[in-house]
Amino acid sequence: MESEWKSLIVWFCLGLFVLAEVGNVQMGGEIGRMCALVGDPMAPPAKSAVEEIATICANRVPDENYMMRLEARRQLDRQHASRN
Repeated sequence: MESEWKSLIVWFCLGLFVLAEVGNVQMGGEIGRMCALVGDPMAPPAKSAVEEIATICANRVPDENYMMRLEARRQLDRQHASRN
């Protein structure tokens, strides 16, 4: 029974490692595209900046903290606009 758990733990850890590596490869590709947008000559040529940024942002889901900061920022902007 104990060896079955060890085997299960090994497969679980291997799966986590594979997921992490896939994320690293994806992030590396996105960094390469961002470098191309800012004009790095070593980066591969990019599509239009708007298309690239839209593609990169489509892969990101804003978390709760980001949404709270965004809403707070919008409220501050509204307050400043109403004063002017």
